[in-house]
Amino acid sequence: MPDDQQIKRWLAEGVITPQQAEKMMADALASRKERTSDRLIVVVSTIGALLLGIGAVLFVAANWEGLSELMKTLVLSGSTFGVSYLGYVLAYERKNFPKVGSALLFLGALLFGATLFLLAQMYHVEANSHLLILLWLIAILPLVYVLGSLPIAGLASVLWFMWIGLAIFRQIRVMSPSDVFALPILYLLSGILLFEGGGIHYLSEALRGVARVYRVAALKVVMAALFLLTFRFFSGHYDGWNPRAEGAFSAAMVAGVSVAAVLAILLVVFNLCFNPSKSSTWKLEGGLSLGVLGLTLLLFFFPSTTNVYTLLFNLVLVGCIAALIGIGYQREDMRVVNIGMSYFALFVLVRYCDWFWKLLPRSIFFMVGGTILVLVGIAFEQKRRQLAAQFAKPR
Repeated sequence: MPDDQQIKRWLAEGVITPQQAEKMMADALASRKERTSDRLIVVVSTIGALLLGIGAVLFVAANWEGLSELMKTLVLSGSTFGVSYLGYVLAYERKNFPKVGSALLFLGALLFGATLFLLAQMYHVEANSHLLILLWLIAILPLVYVLGSLPIAGLASVLWFMWIGLAIFRQIRVMSPSDVFALPILYLLSGILLFEGGGIHYLSEALRGVARVYRVAALKVVMAALFLLTFRFFSGHYDGWNPRAEGAFSAAMVAGVSVAAVLAILLVVFNLCFNPSKSSTWKLEGGLSLGVLGLTLLLFFFPSTTNVYTLLFNLVLVGCIAALIGIGYQREDMRVVNIGMSYFALFVLVRYCDWFWKLLPRSIFFMVGGTILVLVGIAFEQKRRQLAAQFAKPR
């Protein structure tokens, strides 16, 4: 739908008649009102669904001692099934309230997790067991692939990263101290694995939305992990002391990193060979993924007593930021551009603090830093508006 300025320009150039311009302006206004109304319905429905879920869980928790185990199970499982069934009827069977139904289905997925953990507590199962997260993830995946629920696909992405962490750190007492420093490595590899796995979903036209959710979630985790690896605490040394060299990684960490790396490499190669997303930047995406994988594995298996990896990860992060902004601009994808711009601003802020905190007087440090951030914010906001307006125009 063209915007008002574009319609006025078409009218001034004689491309459309005044009657056509008036009709197009009315249609554009109606479209904006409909989108605003849809967003309001989604927000209200989601809040209402969450309140229902919180109320059900609080009811069981408040009467925990007074309810029998059978009654607890019936209340928890019944509320989960009832909410999910009602959401399915509204969104997919009758199709009269799709947004409310989608919110109820999302609530059902959340209630399943709450039910799972409360029942585990009732039968004295460890609440921090990674198997509970895995069971929760497996249980909600049919809603993603059968119904194509994008909110539940986002929840599945969160559960994936939660399970990865708990699966590796499930035996906290036998964990090696060095495992703490490998946590960004583990999540970086897991993020690339999810990103490339999301790319395979483009083989099915019905799963393109799911693929998008997986890849955006993976991008956020990958960029966060890369950002952590730009600090000496995770990739460098302190006066000759390298925490990764002080003790071997635990067997669980080595196995997790190795398996995630192998699977990620296989998926990168698959996407490079077949390009299921039909992307014009697939070579750049695959090349960056392989490069980051290689550097990360070098850091994990061949640590250095210098800061060479810290320098390299800073350069890689800058390269990934530039790639995200470039790819987002080429695809007219504002979300990808925003991720790149956000990490560029964060990178500038952190590196400024690193380099000039001890060199400048405190007052000058804050004044100069504040001025830089304000100017960067103005530039980013102007560019974001320009890109958003440009991307909104029909081709």
